[in-house]
Amino acid sequence: MPSIHLHLQPEQDARTRELARQLELSRSAYVRRAVDEFNARVERQLLADRFRKVSRQCREESLQVCREFEALDDLPAVT
Repeated sequence: MPSIHLHLQPEQDARTRELARQLELSRSAYVRRAVDEFNARVERQLLADRFRKVSRQCREESLQVCREFEALDDLPAVT
């Protein structure tokens, strides 16, 4: 398993140790869980950002199509 070296502030280390102890986890397991949860949160945020971007693009294209149809409505009727 790959490893990383992590520098924590003393209060972060104390809080991490205490919470890991309460959950009956090693600090490594606690940090792995925290990384998994943060990664999931970032992935959800990135996905939401992509949806918003695509939605804006779709909305702009739909408005353009509406304008084109409105312009056709202004043409004289062919009989």
